[in-house]
Order: sequence, then structure tokens, then C-alpha cells
Amino acid sequence: MTQHNPHSVPVEPGVFVPVGVRAWQDGYDEGISSPPDVPRTPLVRDPDYAEAWAQGALAGNADGRTEGWRWAYFEGKVRPEPKDEAVGRYGPQDSGEPGLFAQSWPCVGERPLLVMLAQFAPGERGGDGLTGRLLAQACTDKGVRQLYVPVNLSSSPPVEEPTGDALHDAGYWHGTVCESLEEAGPEAIAQVTVRVPNFAGIVRYAPAAEHNFFDLLPVDGRLQPGR
Repeated sequence: MTQHNPHSVPVEPGVFVPVGVRAWQDGYDEGISSPPDVPRTPLVRDPDYAEAWAQGALAGNADGRTEGWRWAYFEGKVRPEPKDEAVGRYGPQDSGEPGLFAQSWPCVGERPLLVMLAQFAPGERGGDGLTGRLLAQACTDKGVRQLYVPVNLSSSPPVEEPTGDALHDAGYWHGTVCESLEEAGPEAIAQVTVRVPNFAGIVRYAPAAEHNFFDLLPVDGRLQPGR
């Protein structure tokens, strides 16, 4: 059973979010995408951040071993490769979607969720470990089961002057957030059929409590070599 962030978020508006919320989530995301060992705690000045990060990394590693690893694709990490079969394997799954989007990779990362949150729930501010839970709540409030956004899987150099768009600033093109594959699919396919060889896909999100979980559906199952 997926472990959840033990650090509570204040319900009163304007109250400072404890650093442990973000730290635990950061550690969890690292732990579930870095098999097979629990990642080392980063050197930081804030002991509360370090302690919560370490707790999150331990939880993420445990979930990776029991429920499956996740790929931090848009964070620039290579595909997870467990060194020991005892800690599981990582590979594509059946997406349940038709045609060119039949393959899916379980992924983790805040960047695509920040993009979705900005378009789907304008006015909500992500970050501080809140992005996943805010997006999940917005979907619940609007009765939406899944969100889709077309993305370019081939990155360009990060922009020199950030725009506030988490994927664009990291060098990834993305399209408009949609509520169905039928809407998002053609835009992703168009990225593959441009004159320059390209790799594109769909980020599919389903509410997952506070976690930054999503599925990556590459067009025709094709991923950039070396990833």
C-alpha cells in the first residue's frame, strides 16, 4: 500500500507550510525513482529538511520495491535499472489506451503536474510539496478522472530567462491540458510528424493523493535513444 506524507498541511489560509511537507515529498520522489538502494540525504543547512527528506526517501524506496519503480523522466534522470531482480524490474505497461498510445511508463515528477495545475486550476500555487495534492483535489472537485497533456520527449537546453512554465523552462515543449486522449493525441502525433525527427507523447495524470505520479505514453512506444 502506497505510503503517504506524514507531515500535515495547515488548513488556515496564509499559514506557512512546514518545510517537512516539501522535504518528505522530495525525498519520496527520489527514493521511488532510484533503485535499488535508499538514496543519500543531500547536504543541506536545515536539519528539519534533511530529516524529513530521509524519511521520504526510505518510504519511496520501500514503495518502489513493493509497488514498482517510477521514472523521473522530466527531471533528467535515466530509466530506473534495478541491479538485483529481488527489488523488481522496471518496464513499460499496457496503458489501456488505443492505437499509438498503448504503452505507458510509470513516472514521477512535479514539473508536468505544475503545468497541469496552472492550466486546469488557475490561481492555485504549487510547490512546497503541495502540487500533487492541489491537482488531485482540483480533479475531485470538478469530477475529472484523468488529465492529458501532449509533450515533446526530446529536450532542448533550458531557457536562460525562466518564464514560470516548469516544462518549458526545462527545455520541453508541451501543449494544452485536456480531459481526454482524443483531444490530446493529435497534438502529440503532430510533434512526431514534423520535418525534424522527434519524440513525443502524452502525460496522463490520475489523482494520486499528494503524490507526483503520472504515466508517460510515448507515441507508438518510441523513446529517445539513451533514455
